[in-house]
Amino acid sequence: MTLYAEVILSLPLDQSFSYIVPESYQEIAKIGSRVLVPLGQRMLTGFIVKLKKRRISPEFELKEIAEVLDEEPIFSPSFLSFTRKLCDYYYSSWGELLQASLPPSFILKSKTRIALSDKGRAALKDEDLSREERDLLGFIQKRSYSVLFLKRKFKVKNLSHFLFRLEKKGLILVQKEIKKARKKTTSAVSMSQTQLEIDFSLDAQSQGVADQIARKMEKKVFSPFFLYGPPEKREAVYSRLIKEILASGSRVLFLVPEIALTQTLMERFEKRLGEKVALLHSQLSDRKRELEWRKIKEGEVDVVVGPRSALFSPLDHLGLIIVDEEDDDSYYQLESPSYDARKGAWLRAKHEGAAIVYGSALPSVEAFYRARKGKYLFCLDGEARKTKVEIVDDRLERGLISSKLKERISERLKKEEQILVFFNRRGYASYLFCSRCNYISRCIHCDIALTYHKREGRLVCRYCNYSLAKMDRCPDCGSRMIRERGTGIEAVEEELKTIFPQGRIALFATDLNKREQGRILRNFWSGKIDILVGTQLLAHQVELPPVSLVAILFPETILTLSDYRASQKTFQTLSRMMRFLESDNKAEVIIQTALPHHFSICQAALADYFSFYKEELRLRRLMNYPPFSRMAEILLQGENLRIVARKSREFSTKVKSFEGNVEILGPALASVSRVRGISRVQVILKARRKKELDKVLRESLKTIKLRKSVWVYE
Repeated sequence: MTLYAEVILSLPLDQSFSYIVPESYQEIAKIGSRVLVPLGQRMLTGFIVKLKKRRISPEFELKEIAEVLDEEPIFSPSFLSFTRKLCDYYYSSWGELLQASLPPSFILKSKTRIALSDKGRAALKDEDLSREERDLLGFIQKRSYSVLFLKRKFKVKNLSHFLFRLEKKGLILVQKEIKKARKKTTSAVSMSQTQLEIDFSLDAQSQGVADQIARKMEKKVFSPFFLYGPPEKREAVYSRLIKEILASGSRVLFLVPEIALTQTLMERFEKRLGEKVALLHSQLSDRKRELEWRKIKEGEVDVVVGPRSALFSPLDHLGLIIVDEEDDDSYYQLESPSYDARKGAWLRAKHEGAAIVYGSALPSVEAFYRARKGKYLFCLDGEARKTKVEIVDDRLERGLISSKLKERISERLKKEEQILVFFNRRGYASYLFCSRCNYISRCIHCDIALTYHKREGRLVCRYCNYSLAKMDRCPDCGSRMIRERGTGIEAVEEELKTIFPQGRIALFATDLNKREQGRILRNFWSGKIDILVGTQLLAHQVELPPVSLVAILFPETILTLSDYRASQKTFQTLSRMMRFLESDNKAEVIIQTALPHHFSICQAALADYFSFYKEELRLRRLMNYPPFSRMAEILLQGENLRIVARKSREFSTKVKSFEGNVEILGPALASVSRVRGISRVQVILKARRKKELDKVLRESLKTIKLRKSVWVYE
């Protein structure tokens, strides 16, 4: 009996492919197994998602599966169902998502290499060969090369057809190579029954919240919870809930936004669980990632810790998912396949019948609104902050550092106290321009001005890292009248060094390598640095000592972003920066801004989330932004702007042809219209319900044969 398999491939396509299962593989071919299948001239790794005895499309001649790679399925039916649902929700490619959930070594692909045949070697002496044929055959005399390398080396029009002609003549050999996965290796793993014990004590309120959640978790059905409160209280509740889940024989997935937080949490857990904890994130080596993945798959660990990619760890018997720091945008995967791990965690918990606990001291407005409306919000009151916060109106000042801030820094330096200064703009200046002809240095690959970095004396693109040496003359008119515009963090560091020559001042920025960043943080801890100047990256560091003065310069730069969440991001960023302040009553924060009365800045200064939430919700209701609507941003990309623009208009026309209450904005050039040579056009759709977006996008996206990303906001 012939058996047919429906196979999903790791391609940006929303479709499956049918193959015949050879008799030799029919016993081990199962849903969820990896297979090696031919597609055109390539061999690709795919995943069986359906087996059937009757073929659906008899008009096509089907190929056979080349090899079934797994004796037992690598994906469970529950995991396949969850990932299918997630891809449908975010209009992403199922195959790409399944590939991303596996260690890189699990994905096998064929590599095509071109070698010279004996006939081709003899033909090199023949004068009838064309110049292109002679050049290529001569180049591959000593060794074979990949097709990709030959495409880069030889600028032959339609190289694939050219190679096909040479193969047909017998002048070259087309060799297919497939790199096999390494054999499974086992690692010794302690199977001790140590229970998780984190040294956090529960106060009466936290104990009551933990008891309520634990009672609901006992039913082993999907249950959502949101913990609003300070980190130490949330972690105490997490600790209690994890103990309950492990005691019941279930397992835990703990998601955090930053890899740095992952390592800190991992070390804390390992002290109590030993090797019964696994860590998954993108910066692990391929070998380490595979070992961790296998430990999880084989049930050798009870707790998995990681950022958004850990959502796809192969955990069975999942009883609890924790999503800490829910407000962090790092949970959103912007590259294809795009998804929001916070929503993904909700869908997975629903499929597994598990409890899900979100936690944050600065919740996103949408999540806080849904938690209150759904009555699953639990508030953990923290101590009222008594910190002194002063907002300085920068419009009345001259220079980068206000007179008030100079005074405060001087006082702290005299007392030998440390200071943090935050300014979220890289480089020395946003761009250089010629004051005579208005020329601005721009990236040749991206539609953006080059940022001037004075330390390196270079102009750098923050998207593709293209760089130029700083010019002394204008390339257009030859003038020496080169000016700087838009202050960067290097200029802040320079001014501080000028004002306080006795101070030991250091800069912490994205442009430094990891080793240098680590050295600076160690020096700050040891007291070798008086003033540490940093971008928003510094605010995400978990290992910073508390200081007596935090200065935040120009936080309103976030408010200039074309993002309906700009006020929320401003409030959250300010709050994160202020958390490094000492608990001493004499410690203080200086916020220097040109918008001293903006509600997001004022409420952050007061640490009043509820007042901020109330005002932000009022504005979003007025403008019909989430959570009162659902939005989808579609980014169409291609090398030819004319083609991308035409396709975007076709897409918009298709959307408008549907009946329904869907508002369409655009098409328009993206805020950065070209990145790495790829043109970008965006269209934004807004509707009352997600179902209305689905109805429009399901059909409209099928007609667009371009690289595209879809981001959903709700």
